[in-house]
Amino acid sequence: MTTVPAMLTSRNWFPKASAGLVLGLTLSCALMGVLGLVSHVDGQPRAVGSQFLMWLIVPVWTGILGTCFLFRSGWHAWGMLGLANAVLWAVYMGVRSMVS
Repeated sequence: MTTVPAMLTSRNWFPKASAGLVLGLTLSCALMGVLGLVSHVDGQPRAVGSQFLMWLIVPVWTGILGTCFLFRSGWHAWGMLGLANAVLWAVYMGVRSMVS
């Protein structure tokens, strides 16, 4: 018995895009925060490490926005990106409490 793979459609594009826009931004900020804490980047805005992490948010956010259309539905996109946000922000808070 063979199963038919799920077809990717353009249905539910608005919930998927809004999940990528809203939760993708917070996810990329959390990821850059964790990378900044792990690499011991200080908060000086003109430092090279701070500039690198600041400008790296946009490509990561764009990548998340581009891949959010691979989810089956808008609810699935919101759920998975929300779960990833919760995990990464918890990691950020844990690393920040250990570093500080």
